[in-house]
Amino acid sequence: MRLLPRSLFGRLVLILIGGLLLAQFLSTGLLLKDRGEIIRENTGQQLVQRIASIVYLMEETPADERQRIIRAFSTATFRVSLADNPFRQDPDANTIPSHHLERLLRQALSENTELQVVILPFRPGFETEPPPWRRRHEGDSERKLRPAERPFRPNPLSGLQASIRLSDNSWLNVQRPLPEGIESWPKKLLGYLGILLLSIILISLLAVRWVTKPLGTLAEAAHNLGKDISHSPLDEKGPREVKQAAQAFNTMQTRLRRYIEDRSSVLAAVSHDLKTPITRLRLRLALLQNSDLQARFDKDLNEMEQMVTATLDYLRGTESKEKQVNININALLESLQDDAQELGWTMTLATGKAAPYLGRPLALKRCLMNLIENAVRYGQAANVRVEDTEKQLTLVISDRGEGVPEDELENLFNPFYRREESRARETGGTGLGLGIARNIARAHGGDVILRRAKTRGLEAVITLPR
Repeated sequence: MRLLPRSLFGRLVLILIGGLLLAQFLSTGLLLKDRGEIIRENTGQQLVQRIASIVYLMEETPADERQRIIRAFSTATFRVSLADNPFRQDPDANTIPSHHLERLLRQALSENTELQVVILPFRPGFETEPPPWRRRHEGDSERKLRPAERPFRPNPLSGLQASIRLSDNSWLNVQRPLPEGIESWPKKLLGYLGILLLSIILISLLAVRWVTKPLGTLAEAAHNLGKDISHSPLDEKGPREVKQAAQAFNTMQTRLRRYIEDRSSVLAAVSHDLKTPITRLRLRLALLQNSDLQARFDKDLNEMEQMVTATLDYLRGTESKEKQVNININALLESLQDDAQELGWTMTLATGKAAPYLGRPLALKRCLMNLIENAVRYGQAANVRVEDTEKQLTLVISDRGEGVPEDELENLFNPFYRREESRARETGGTGLGLGIARNIARAHGGDVILRRAKTRGLEAVITLPR
């Protein structure tokens, strides 16, 4: 899927943090739901008991003493009043009947008690004036209240209105703002949960980075191994699995180095042993009197020596002990162009701004020369252009030949493979030049591919990572 991150770090972070966020949101939702139910239950029980106590007290109190009881029980957050009628409901107030509180209140009083309980939003500005029962005198509304007498000013949240009909047909009306936690988000709790969530995300990022870092180190070591088989081994430290992977990688590197060293020794011996009998045959050939026979033997010996040399060069393609240095690519190509002109080859060069490349100059020169020679020999001319980026250096060598079918392009890299139409023996080709060029490019961590040009001919593309 395109939406998934490409790196292992990104995918682990996505899975881990996604799961944590889902679990956190579900647990937060359940917590808030349970919290609201607990607050409602506790608030409802306390409120019902308080209202029921006032109702019983008002029933047992004479009418002329009830106002004194109302003043005693009324506070800024709990208003009690007596009226001939219940609260009049504003049709635009969006009132909500509270069947839960009404049921609890009927259980605390009598089933036959006439009452109504609703929940409605407070009007903005509610409680901005001190309640009348807090005034010492009827005209004392301008008096500055003491701190203990100042009314509580709740936010315009939901409030409760209850009206209970007493035995003398008067109505006891109660107003009370519900606690903030019932109808609004608990900011402090959500703040704690947010801090916890951020801490979990940070710890998850650090943990995933700590786990995936050895994989990046192993990938970098494998990349460096392709360029230099004698690269310093990995540090064998960390968790058990990481140590085992580092040990296995170091063991593989040691075995590869020994294999290449053994093969180099064998190649040196083979090179000496093959050239010695060829040299003896040449000495004996000089003693022949028949010039025609001598010429045929000489041709066969030249061909044999050429094949032996090319084969050994092919096998040595990845074993160069040449040190890596910063190479001026444009200068290297210009020197190759001078060499091509001396040989009478047609070669054009399109250079651009290219940063120095860290590599083996003699090996790269040979790689390029093989490809240029193939382009001139089988495609009449070689056109070279340079494409450089921060991550990769690309060299494209195109020719003007007839081209090769797509299904045969990869076969051209096989040792001794020649197409009969153009790779005839008389042209001097051995079928190893492209393979040597690819070996050298791969020894630098890159590659060589062949592709059909847009107009005609072939393009050999060398890609060298920086």
